[in-house]
Amino acid sequence: MKVLQIGAYIPENILTNEMLSERFNVSTEWIYKRTNIKKRFLSNTSILDMGIKASKNLDLNGVDAVLFASSIGPHYVPNYVSAFKALNIKTAKYGIDISNGFVGFITAVHTAEIMMKEKLAKRVLIIISEKLSDLTDKNDINTAILFSDAAIAMVVETENYDYEHKTNYDYSLYPALNVNKDKKIEMNGKTVYRFAVKNMNEIIKKFLTSKTKLIVPHQANGRILNSVSKQFSGVKFLNYIEETGNTGAASIPLALYKYYGNKSFSLKNHILVSVGGGMTASGITWRCFNEDSNN
Repeated sequence: MKVLQIGAYIPENILTNEMLSERFNVSTEWIYKRTNIKKRFLSNTSILDMGIKASKNLDLNGVDAVLFASSIGPHYVPNYVSAFKALNIKTAKYGIDISNGFVGFITAVHTAEIMMKEKLAKRVLIIISEKLSDLTDKNDINTAILFSDAAIAMVVETENYDYEHKTNYDYSLYPALNVNKDKKIEMNGKTVYRFAVKNMNEIIKKFLTSKTKLIVPHQANGRILNSVSKQFSGVKFLNYIEETGNTGAASIPLALYKYYGNKSFSLKNHILVSVGGGMTASGITWRCFNEDSNN
């Protein structure tokens, strides 16, 4: 898969450790030690408007399909329909809203790849918009110190490479990370940590080859990222959580945006891996499968 263009909307409102320290009567050192996060972003606008802002500077001529992914839902009018109108996309034949939690970006790129390989679309606009502040209980220290808002948009095309997708589930761990009746995230940090480290390691090891260029994990928590990255010290491992917080499904494309800027790039020999509620872990990679592999 090739990313032809990428854009971002990062809210101007910032939630710092100093602000959280005052709210919860804990030290900034205590917060940073548990998260490796220094700041988070808070949006005052809707996920649709965030996604539109992320897309506004992209050339959308020739876009055949729009995939709009978010953890926020449900919506009675699909976001992709509104995006068609707001972005004046006249060539799109397909639109899909994706609600698959924090693995939503992996689901979106997998769906886009299938559509392009099956010649249903040549060029796809993927919008990932996360307003996790709406799902965060401001009085819950376990989640308020983690979550952040952001939106990313990218235009992609397929390339002449194969891809592999893998998903792991553990339904018994559903209570560990879910949205309660008040529509707020509830989380058992220890259980999430163990699941994330185990499954991210497993998926990366399955995909890893001597030609792997970049590992791009979901920016879940600094402790998780540090534990996983130690196992793969010979490969570039993106970690931007200190300056972004956990932006849910937007965290992987946001990491790609921070690494590459707004230039085009190929995802060949990249490993993307995420974890989310359910519990679910998902990953995808692109390469020539006649190359050496650890599988």
